[in-house]
Amino acid sequence: MKKLVSSVRPVWLAASSFVLSLHGVPSQAQVPPFELLPVTVTGSGMPRTLGSEIAATSVLTRGDIERSGARDAVSVLNMLGTALVEQQGGPGTAAVVRIRGADSRDTLVLVDGVPLTDVTSGQASLSQIPAELIERVEVVRGNLSALYGANATGGVIQIFTRRGASGGVAPHVGAGVGSRGTRSLDAGVSAGGESLRGRASLGVERTDGFSAADPAVAPTANPDADGNRRQYATVAIDAQLAPDHRMGLDLRYVDGHADYDSTSSFSAATDTHSQHLVQSGATLHGQHKLHPDWTMAWRWAQADERRTDSSVTAFGPSSFGNVLHNRNAALDLNGTLAPGFKLLAGIECLSQSTENTTYTRQSRGTNTLRWGSTYDATWGSVQANVRHDQTSDFGTATTGLLGGRAVLGKGLSAIASLSTSYTPPTLDFLFYDCSPFGFVCSNPSLRPEKGRHLEAGLQWEDASTVARATLFAARYRDKIANDDNFIPQNLNRAKNNGLELSLRAHVAAWSGVAEATLQNPVDADTGQRLLRRVRQQFAMHADYDAGAWAAGAGVRYVGDRRDVVDPFQPIDVRLPSYTVVDASARWTLALAWTLQATLENLFDHRYQPTAGYNGRPRGVFVGVSWRPSP
Repeated sequence: MKKLVSSVRPVWLAASSFVLSLHGVPSQAQVPPFELLPVTVTGSGMPRTLGSEIAATSVLTRGDIERSGARDAVSVLNMLGTALVEQQGGPGTAAVVRIRGADSRDTLVLVDGVPLTDVTSGQASLSQIPAELIERVEVVRGNLSALYGANATGGVIQIFTRRGASGGVAPHVGAGVGSRGTRSLDAGVSAGGESLRGRASLGVERTDGFSAADPAVAPTANPDADGNRRQYATVAIDAQLAPDHRMGLDLRYVDGHADYDSTSSFSAATDTHSQHLVQSGATLHGQHKLHPDWTMAWRWAQADERRTDSSVTAFGPSSFGNVLHNRNAALDLNGTLAPGFKLLAGIECLSQSTENTTYTRQSRGTNTLRWGSTYDATWGSVQANVRHDQTSDFGTATTGLLGGRAVLGKGLSAIASLSTSYTPPTLDFLFYDCSPFGFVCSNPSLRPEKGRHLEAGLQWEDASTVARATLFAARYRDKIANDDNFIPQNLNRAKNNGLELSLRAHVAAWSGVAEATLQNPVDADTGQRLLRRVRQQFAMHADYDAGAWAAGAGVRYVGDRRDVVDPFQPIDVRLPSYTVVDASARWTLALAWTLQATLENLFDHRYQPTAGYNGRPRGVFVGVSWRPSP
């Protein structure tokens, strides 16, 4: 199919959309209003408003996502200046996230509380998650091992999927077209009352894409366009069984097929590569009030992922893949011991496994005991957490967190926390079997990486603004690296010191989110900057809402990084810094119709989010949606 919208006609598109909007009669706004203090749960395990969190937390609500025009989880996270997204090409290609200069496997990704992390690599596949499924994203910056255990050393990203609303039937239909042959269609319905409500949605999206690899850096890569196609469906049901008893069921399914390039020196310009990724999940959860001050919550969940990579090269066709399973069961008891003093205690079992037979051990089980408490008073608040994990393949780990917030007056408060962390060795490090090739490439005697974390900051808030500055320091030991024989060992130490700035504000018709990170992640022994780490990063998104129409713009700056183009020839390169500007506009038409236009990479700046791979070029995307009020 030919490209439906040319990226060289953004002005014509914007003008045409504006003329069309003049014929509409303004109706109720279809995009959720800006939330200054959204409720969060990730940083403490208990509901709190953003301004009362001790943990440094970023929140992107459904309204933020829709105003930006973001189409997938990668684009959503790129709105933040405190999370670095590294993607190997266009939509659907592999992507990882780094927070506070930690390893990518130190970022724990959860979907509705369930880990998405791959036990073999320690990373999470999030590039095929469409933005249409996301209600909000909470990103907690810094170590949360005492709450979430493994892989939460750098931070936690929790994606909450959309749910039904009470008050009648509310259907939704949307369609879009854009540059590089992009086209999408989605539909859904939300319905219910006070005792039963639900939401079901499905959608498809295709794009012809662009060349994932940069031929100027990787001349052996195929210069053809690398497209992506995905389809998805979700169901969410919430039932009020009795006044104090609730249950819910969540189902999700995402099926994506992305073409990509290889930057290896062994590749050729005629090679083709593609990945088929299928993710599914099911969660059954409940909440029951046992006493006016005490509530029991439980969850049973499964998350499955099937990846198949297919290539056609000079060596012939080949295919390899992995099938991953996460099974999770949790029981929590939370309540009030005294005025302002809340307690959370829980047990959890997590079973992770792979069906790939190239591992000498294919599963990991973790049993957890956790405890947490918060105390809130007029002078401030205190939070304490302890977690003990017993894991089947490397023993036990106990982590703790202690933090507090002191109210200084006139909207100003001081915040500080101290915590310990651990990151387990992955199955790749422990049990990958290279014996058929005549050598050893894993080490079952590895210990978990350990860390100590300290942060202190100032926060100021009033009726329209929440601003925070946070100093942080992290020290890591027993970092895993290959020795001279390419066998992983606990060899290295690392450290990072930095400053984070964050702002969330709403003034009259203006609203905005801005974040910046200044840091120095280095090898503690040599002082050399760690691979793929930035020292400076910044992002800001601002919107103006006039009711019948709205417009917004975002800017993202990423500093220079050390990287490696060819994994078989690990020679360092220096990736230059880059700045990308995006813009969006929205018009509310008659009969509950909304028209939105998004301009991605306004100035068509060429950049590499990862060595050898292109960032997204300029593109125009136009969508129309119908959302009648229930």
